[in-house]
Amino acid sequence: MFDVTHVNGVKIIYSPGVSEEGARTLAMEEITRFSRAGKRLSKVEISIDGEDYVIKSWEVSPIRRIRRITGYLAETDSWNSAKLAELRDRVTHHNLVALQGKAVQETGIKLRLNGMVYESVVDGPGLRDVLFVQGCPHRCSGCQNPGSWDFGGGTEVDIANVLVSLPSSPLVSGITFSGGEPFCQAAALVEVAQHIKSLGLNLWIYTGYTWEELLAHPDPAVKRLLALTDVVVDGRFVQAEADLSLPFRGSRNQRPIDVRKSLGTGRVVLWEQEIYAAEAPPRRVAV
Repeated sequence: MFDVTHVNGVKIIYSPGVSEEGARTLAMEEITRFSRAGKRLSKVEISIDGEDYVIKSWEVSPIRRIRRITGYLAETDSWNSAKLAELRDRVTHHNLVALQGKAVQETGIKLRLNGMVYESVVDGPGLRDVLFVQGCPHRCSGCQNPGSWDFGGGTEVDIANVLVSLPSSPLVSGITFSGGEPFCQAAALVEVAQHIKSLGLNLWIYTGYTWEELLAHPDPAVKRLLALTDVVVDGRFVQAEADLSLPFRGSRNQRPIDVRKSLGTGRVVLWEQEIYAAEAPPRRVAV
């Protein structure tokens, strides 16, 4: 499945039949194993369907982040520790100045953002790029991002600047919309979501609305955005039910909902995580 070909790096070659998402997940597992052994990674070479990528540690942050949270990924440390380490990075969101400076043909469709975080490991499975939208009507007590509440705050950008920045690296397996409240800017995010799906990436959305509220929402753009989403984590953050041991959510009332299955069956179906292992079929685990 892989060959270690460099003293300070790893080369991973995938055989036919491995999905791109599965390959990225396996790559993360192998990087973690290598890092846990105490070896310093200078670069990772990945070949997927004959297309080669070279990821250098000084070009992107996954390697540094993997070294920081290896204990969690190797199941020798708690999810709580990894999540807190990630949340400490959320006080200030970066990358918006870089977005505004990109030379692209603008669409005229504007999106108001609080910030972006690249290569997150706590906003859904795998490495993910996260868009934090600006403006939220819920204003949950204990919110980790109260700076995103004001609908007049943040930075307005043309979505063309966002599209060219996603994904931030070949190891990114999905995109997450968080906030703020993403469904308050549903029309603009539909355009971004269509681009994400055209790239074969999965989409998660964190919302303060419940699933039932989304289905009853009068804005047709909300339904269109929902139809493009793989998983919705619904519900307001409730401080009395906060539990940082929960994967991918902050309080026990929140639900990771499989959108396609839920729409297809007419009832809430919770998302189950696929666990990949080399030379073995994936297995699903409820979270």
